[in-house]
Amino acid sequence: MAAGDLWLLIGNSRWHWAEAIGHAGAGSGSAVDSASVPLRFSHSPPSPDPGGLAWSRLRAWAAVGRLPSPGEPGFGRLQALESRRLGLGRVPLLQLPPWLGIDRALVGWQAWWHQSQRGGGAVLVADAGTALSLTRVAATGAFAGGRLQPGVSLQLQSLGQSTALLPLLKSGAGELITVAEATDPWLTDPWPIETERAMRAGCLLGVAAAVAQAWRDAQQLEPTALWLTGGDAPALSPLLQQEQVPHELAAELALEALVTLSSEPGP
Repeated sequence: MAAGDLWLLIGNSRWHWAEAIGHAGAGSGSAVDSASVPLRFSHSPPSPDPGGLAWSRLRAWAAVGRLPSPGEPGFGRLQALESRRLGLGRVPLLQLPPWLGIDRALVGWQAWWHQSQRGGGAVLVADAGTALSLTRVAATGAFAGGRLQPGVSLQLQSLGQSTALLPLLKSGAGELITVAEATDPWLTDPWPIETERAMRAGCLLGVAAAVAQAWRDAQQLEPTALWLTGGDAPALSPLLQQEQVPHELAAELALEALVTLSSEPGP
């Protein structure tokens, strides 16, 4: 593994990148732990010019979002790199159903592995992105189900598109605002007067409540550690702290898992 190596996770609304900014070696037949590799993370809309990307440096990729269709830029590039695509078969969780999204498998395994280094136990991973996915992994390392619902930005989009009077919130670049990028004082003003801030507060607080309730439900089954990841995780963390819900904030679990698992020997 060398500086400049790249990993790509194609999400529902963004492309997520990890880039090695240092070197890490591994013995023959052994994996490189992402924690031992200095990494830089970036997140952006799908590239309008995939031909300009440094595909030769791509070590591995995975996709849960839409792939380019035949004739679209990037289709041929990804086809040529199909052998570097990481699938469910490379994720060492037990009882993974074949229809599970690779993003849920990656974050579930990475959180469970981190937890195993702290004494073990079950985990619940709240991945707060376009969708809020809640993924349980039992203490044994087996996939144990989950919940899915619209994430904050998807709720805001639905409100703007499905109502006559509510605005479709935009950023300067013309994209939907993600709450993780907002600076409104959520904790000090839970009852905003302005419509736009009321929309953001309602969606964010609703997602936080869903995460808190899911963790409490999981605790009834077995002691469970909550791991929080995804683009809106930094905005949700203080709300969970306010509700006295213990959790680990690890915004890049999926990319960390992609780096680690793609350095292992073949399946």
